[in-house]
Amino acid sequence: MKRLRNLLAVISFTLLLVALNSCCQSKDSLDDIKDYKQGDKYFKASMVGLHFMIEALPASESDSIMRQMITNYQLPVMAKNAADGTYTGESPYDAFDYKHIVKLTIKDGKITAIDYNEVHKNGIGKEENEQYNIEMSASGAMPSDAYPKMEKQLLAVQNMLQVDAVSGATYSLNRFRYAMLVALMKANMKAKT
Repeated sequence: MKRLRNLLAVISFTLLLVALNSCCQSKDSLDDIKDYKQGDKYFKASMVGLHFMIEALPASESDSIMRQMITNYQLPVMAKNAADGTYTGESPYDAFDYKHIVKLTIKDGKITAIDYNEVHKNGIGKEENEQYNIEMSASGAMPSDAYPKMEKQLLAVQNMLQVDAVSGATYSLNRFRYAMLVALMKANMKAKT
């Protein structure tokens, strides 16, 4: 067990170095939130690193890391202090060329509408990809079913950390939360301007 932990730590550190290198080379979707923690020049790199950990680590470990980061950086998990408007949050591309994208509308400190999808570089999202949904039906969780369930839960509970994983779509939950973090940070930054 200790050897596995050490291996995961090395992998995580390596992924963080890759993330630091890649995030600082070109403009991407996280540039809009890099000043969320003004004075912390590594905040954007931390967000990129978090994305890679979500993709590389077991879901329970990435969930734990995400929760620690939310606590340490005091990141928003609700729309309570956010400006009204429609915001998009997205991740960098994953190893399979998908971005995890959420679009949410906020009114009077509440999320009133949400749409989540994992969209391939070719522009086709998992939710509307019929072939992908057929293949995923064997695991019991098709994006066309799982994503609307997560969206419905969020609208009911208004706190992204209280949204439960849909059976068979555990990794999608942390991807969903990641995109939510980015969108909520944008909304909170707008409220401060």
